[in-house]
Amino acid sequence: MFTTREATPLYDARLSKFSQACTFVLTGLAFVLHLPVIVLITTVLLALSVLVPAFGPYRLVYRHILVPLRILQPRMVEDDPAPHRFAQGVATVFLLASTLVLFLSHATLLGWMLDLIVFVLSGINLFVGFCLGCFVYYHLGRLGIMPRVRYKGSFHWRGV
Repeated sequence: MFTTREATPLYDARLSKFSQACTFVLTGLAFVLHLPVIVLITTVLLALSVLVPAFGPYRLVYRHILVPLRILQPRMVEDDPAPHRFAQGVATVFLLASTLVLFLSHATLLGWMLDLIVFVLSGINLFVGFCLGCFVYYHLGRLGIMPRVRYKGSFHWRGV
């Protein structure tokens, strides 16, 4: 009897941390400098990363500048990239809402609160290693709303 073994997907944890660091810095900078245009730029960067992962701006900077210069080196871990893309997608939606509110209404408090939610959650992921978007994705998968991850197991917290 032959059994087929499903390949465990690999994910570059350093690229993920770099993306989180960029998002953390940009959303924090936008708030501190009170510049909604930085929120818009961050929204576009994240949207490109979600919609076209191979050509995401963070990935391109990481792969073509930071890795060749040996500033950062890949750290491949057994993980499914889908939950991470989902988390980036959720951040994109929050930042898109923030951008629209900041540019099209007078409810600037709401706009900056949405920006700060992304700032805080990306900071938690960056410094503590807990990804709330991934956590939600895994639980939605358990409920049958999202696809299950492609390896056996469930959400696990790797820490930093």
